[in-house]
Amino acid sequence: MRSKRSAVLATTLMLMVGCARATVSPGGTPGPSGSPAPSGSPASTGSPASGTGTPGLKLDVLDAVGGRLDYCDPDLYPVGHGTRLSNAKARLPLIKADQPTYHAILDHEGITSDEHLTNDQLIAISEDYKQIQVIDLRPSGDAFAFSVQVLSGAPGDSQVVSGTVDRSGHVDITSRTPGQRPNCPICLAFGVRIATPNGPVAVQDIRVGMSVWSTDRHGRRIREVVLQTGRTEAPLGHQVVRLELADGRVVFVSPGHPTAGGTPVGDLRPGDRMDGSVVVSSTRLAYRGAFTYDLLPSGATGTYWADGILLGSTLRT
Repeated sequence: MRSKRSAVLATTLMLMVGCARATVSPGGTPGPSGSPAPSGSPASTGSPASGTGTPGLKLDVLDAVGGRLDYCDPDLYPVGHGTRLSNAKARLPLIKADQPTYHAILDHEGITSDEHLTNDQLIAISEDYKQIQVIDLRPSGDAFAFSVQVLSGAPGDSQVVSGTVDRSGHVDITSRTPGQRPNCPICLAFGVRIATPNGPVAVQDIRVGMSVWSTDRHGRRIREVVLQTGRTEAPLGHQVVRLELADGRVVFVSPGHPTAGGTPVGDLRPGDRMDGSVVVSSTRLAYRGAFTYDLLPSGATGTYWADGILLGSTLRT
């Protein structure tokens, strides 16, 4: 049985407002690019034929690097919500649905019965589950290679730890190199179309100096010029929101991206008013792209239409 970690992760995240492009096909559903991507967490291209199984091997890696990753925690990024305990309770049915992972975590934490889980056990299970979603195991001979980012000893410093884990769970760390804190994206997915006087233009093709439609302080549509574009690399495990309105408009956007009124898209719920319509659904999906994008139009509001839905800009200070 695996030894229990003595402490549960309490990761501090730095939210960046730069944005990026990405080839997106969220969660097995045809995304803006039109091609489907597999749903679920990133997985290795091969899986152990015996031994502890992939979830167990990822937990071995997590232990070997200190039990603490430097990543975009979905409970804190892009907008913190709930407590660690309330989030853990809400996540438990999802974890239980993945029985191999759930039992690997119970074994890892030394939990012999899940009939009456304590609050500390619920949090530990949730933290383990979140972190192994961003551990990618790649076949390397008879073992699996990994590269993860952890917080180093100095405040604000990050470190990339690389190595291998064999099928029995033995971890060999081969290198530790300086890393950069993750830029957690809060922007638009690849292929989202921006409204311009010359017709819709994909966000990845927007350039500084181009004209786009924006709004003035009274909500009237006006022509403005793009002052700035940006992109942010999407980390492993990033999610986007598929926001659908009652009139049929749909956009794929990071949860922390602001509406024209400043509300994070991830906070919208069915029935909420949005850009002259009503939210039908707001669903988080796995994001398979490399980057997310944003732009900043000139003018008083910095707003623009993305796939027909009026949004704000993360680049506006």
